[in-house]
Amino acid sequence: MPLTQRLIFAALSGVLLAAAFPPYHLPYFLPLAIAALLKALEGATPRQGFYIGALSSGIHTGATLFWLANLFASAVVPLCVIVAFFPILFCTLWPWLGKKLPLWCAAVLWVGLEFYRAELFALNFGWSTLGYCVAGRPVFTPLAASFGVYGISFLAFFLGTLKGRALALATTLWAVACVVPLSAPQPERPLRVLLVQAYGDEEALFKLSEPHEDLDVILWPEHAFHSDPRVPGKLKFENYWPRLQALAQKNNAHLIFGAHVATGADSDKQYENSAFVLDPQGELIGVHAKNHPVHFVTDGIASQTAKAIPTTLGRLGVPICFDNDYPEVDRRLVQDGAEVLLVPNMDPNEWGSVQHAQHSLLFAMRAMENGRWLARADVDGGTSAVSPNGVEVAHVKNGEPQTLKVTIGRTSSRTLYSLGGWLFGPLCLIGGALLLGQALWYKLRS
Repeated sequence: MPLTQRLIFAALSGVLLAAAFPPYHLPYFLPLAIAALLKALEGATPRQGFYIGALSSGIHTGATLFWLANLFASAVVPLCVIVAFFPILFCTLWPWLGKKLPLWCAAVLWVGLEFYRAELFALNFGWSTLGYCVAGRPVFTPLAASFGVYGISFLAFFLGTLKGRALALATTLWAVACVVPLSAPQPERPLRVLLVQAYGDEEALFKLSEPHEDLDVILWPEHAFHSDPRVPGKLKFENYWPRLQALAQKNNAHLIFGAHVATGADSDKQYENSAFVLDPQGELIGVHAKNHPVHFVTDGIASQTAKAIPTTLGRLGVPICFDNDYPEVDRRLVQDGAEVLLVPNMDPNEWGSVQHAQHSLLFAMRAMENGRWLARADVDGGTSAVSPNGVEVAHVKNGEPQTLKVTIGRTSSRTLYSLGGWLFGPLCLIGGALLLGQALWYKLRS
């Protein structure tokens, strides 16, 4: 096949991959995207594979992660190159490996590289992982609850290795699965939660949380306080701790909010980005420190601990915003007994609608993987609640300061994913490394 024809298939693949994610969000043709990429690589040389990967991944990455320019200006180019590097690496390796391996092994290599890029690489970033494009589509819940986001990626890629009528049938079934409407389950052991949306205005948070009837939890956003509210500020009105305790008491509800806990002399940089949990008597009963600070910004010091917080409502998981971009934090919380996930969140208004929509997919996937209800209080329009099958049951419509009252459930049962299915991604990485090692061994012997 001439290189020009290969590049046409590569461009088609990139367009279809990009179309699967917001702002387009048309994941119906994902198996065809993989099939087009593999067709371009069929019989190619590693050098041709590099060009194919660069074109396909360049289109995919540029058309979905263009919003990075809002945050990093011209640095968006090297950041997109880093994200695109791993699909390019796949396309460079597969023409060599594919001569010695069955086509389905390509799915192992692809998912292994996805896992490495998203969780082990120094600049780990998983937003473009294939499986996220169907987050919130409830038909995929059993697979997500068994093998997580990487299990869905593997299925999509495997379907793309099929040929002819088998590929047509697989794509049709995939598309149908994407549109089958299923409703959210009824909440078991209902929990009444008030989600409060506001940013940079502590008084607005207090005012919006004025006594409400029949509440179990009040949830505020991440960074509600840029200091430790237990420590009085320089001004008299900054003595927030008694007010927070009184607020929990007046509502007879648990209060969860984001705050900073200093860990060094420079409290502006040396702090843990934390979520505080107060009981209805106003007593502090638990703190979760963020495990995954956001790259390239001052977001605190990473914690290594993810423990559920015992309360009279059951054990609560309170992962903070970017923690949910990684499967392992929510999984560890659920393994420690978390029955619900309550998230102080911060998706600021400078993100834009596309970044908001893409981030929502990650929260839906965490709910599907762990079989848990998830609610998050955001600062600018991301305030929402998601059921265990990924269906969003409530969402605010704008970024104005406001509240959202939701009823969600508590679940104690564990999914196969949390019991061990989460190892699927690491096993694909090991499998991909073994395939590469085997090919190198054969080459050295020859």
